[in-house]
Amino acid sequence: MRDKSGPYITSEAVSRICSGDITAYEEFVREQWTAAVRTCCLILRNPHDAEEAAQDAFVNLYKSRNQLKEPNKFRVWFYRILLNAAHRRRRCQPKALSVSDIEVVAPGDKIEQADTRIAVRDVLHDISKPERIALVLCYFCDLTDREASIAAGWPLGTYKWRLARARRQMAGRLKESQALQDECCKGVNEPWMK
Repeated sequence: MRDKSGPYITSEAVSRICSGDITAYEEFVREQWTAAVRTCCLILRNPHDAEEAAQDAFVNLYKSRNQLKEPNKFRVWFYRILLNAAHRRRRCQPKALSVSDIEVVAPGDKIEQADTRIAVRDVLHDISKPERIALVLCYFCDLTDREASIAAGWPLGTYKWRLARARRQMAGRLKESQALQDECCKGVNEPWMK
């Protein structure tokens, strides 16, 4: 299992998890917890529900560990379980959500990075759920197109269409954000401003 910031899961670890080795399972949960919660948070837009969904996913993974037919597809299988847990949690959510709980600015961010984070967060908030899922699977979970389409339960063409649409919306919003930032910063580098 790959995560941009986490280690790979080996085929030996997969077979140990699938055979019920609790130590291997606990290690997997520790290594993947942050990425799983982040993925759910990007989909659900609520950190508390995201933690619940991730916890449900890990429990479901352990319960269904002996159902995995192809160990080399463990990664996609796990993301499918994770998305299903997020979908179930989503059905339980109230209709109005607040994204203010999501950490937007990291302590060391520069203003430009914070502006970009805010613009990305706003786009993720405004686009449809399927498009948000496509972006999350591609950019935050680092899945290939085929893996992401399987994890989402969509035909490959549907996944690619939703991803392309989400990318267009993201690009448009980021251009608007950059244009606004450029307009606000006009003249800052003028000699008389120094």
